[in-house]
Amino acid sequence: MTDHDEPTNIPTEKRAGLPARLMNYLRLHPSMFLWILIVALLVMVQWPQIKGGYYSLMGIAAPADNIPWRTDYQAALQESAASGKPVLLDFSADWCPPCKVMKHEVWPDADVHKAVIDSYIPVYLDVDNPASQAAANRYAVRSIPSLFIVDSQGNVLKQEQFLSRRGMLDFLSIAQP
Repeated sequence: MTDHDEPTNIPTEKRAGLPARLMNYLRLHPSMFLWILIVALLVMVQWPQIKGGYYSLMGIAAPADNIPWRTDYQAALQESAASGKPVLLDFSADWCPPCKVMKHEVWPDADVHKAVIDSYIPVYLDVDNPASQAAANRYAVRSIPSLFIVDSQGNVLKQEQFLSRRGMLDFLSIAQP
C-alpha cells in the first residue's frame, strides 16, 4: 500500500469527500434538507436588510452618485412639463437598510447614472421629512424604498420597490412618451 492509497477497512461513507458525506447525511435526514432550504430562502429574501445593516454597522459611507436629485415634488412636475421628461421618484430614508444598499450599489453605477440623467427628472423624497408627506400619501407609500416613474401630471407610469443595478436599468428603460 502506498501513501496515497486509502485503507480499505474504513467504511465508504467515511472515505468519501465532504459533498458525498453531506448528501448521504441529507438522504438519511430529509428534514434537515428542508431546514437548510428554508434558511437559504430566508437569507435570500432578507439579503437587502442584511447587507444594508452591514453598511450601517460598519459605518461605510455611500459613494457619491452625482445625480442631481431634486427634493421639491411640485417643482419637479413643473420641470417635467417644460422638458417633456418623466419624473423618477425615490421614496427613501437614511435609516432604511435596503435604501442604503441602493445608495451604495445602484445609484452610483455609471449606467444607472446615465439613464437617470438622460431621461428623467430625479426626485429624492425622504419619508421622514414632513415636506414629502403629501407625495407619499398621493402614491400610498407604505414601504421603502418605493420607486415611481410619473408623468408631468403625476400619473404613475411604472412603480417598483427595492431594485438591484440590473433591475434598475430594466425599470428605467420604459419607452419615452
